[in-house]
Amino acid sequence: MTLIDPTGTRQVYDVLRGGYELPVLHTIGQVVELCGTRTDLYVRFSYTPDDRDVAARRERESGNLLPGVPAWPLCPESWWGAGARVWIARQLARRAHLAHAGAEPWLVAGEVRGRGPDCEPLIAQINPLARINQRVLAEAEEDYAAWQTRGFRALAG
Repeated sequence: MTLIDPTGTRQVYDVLRGGYELPVLHTIGQVVELCGTRTDLYVRFSYTPDDRDVAARRERESGNLLPGVPAWPLCPESWWGAGARVWIARQLARRAHLAHAGAEPWLVAGEVRGRGPDCEPLIAQINPLARINQRVLAEAEEDYAAWQTRGFRALAG
């Protein structure tokens, strides 16, 4: 179910399983804007934005229970020189394949509790902030490809 914010800001909210009412981000610019307000933001691909599903926290090969769920940092590292938009586009584009069969990209905050088997951060105490619309993934792939092409052209001279 989708609700329209009655305050007049025309923000669209989704009512999700678990009772969450979350805004939907429709552009990469909206993701960049939120990352400018805090440093603990991650993208998580799953059916629901939280970490209540214990099955999602089991490592597939060993069956061990992980201390959190996989998520990827969206706020750029201090050493990254290409700007927040390119970092965010890269993070979303490189993980876009995880949005399949109903799994959605979620913007969440959380506490890093460890690393997964592929060295991805495992976060717990998840605070879901927004659902990222699938169109943002396409926009991210375009932005990241354009940045890569620009870099290749500079190297090729």
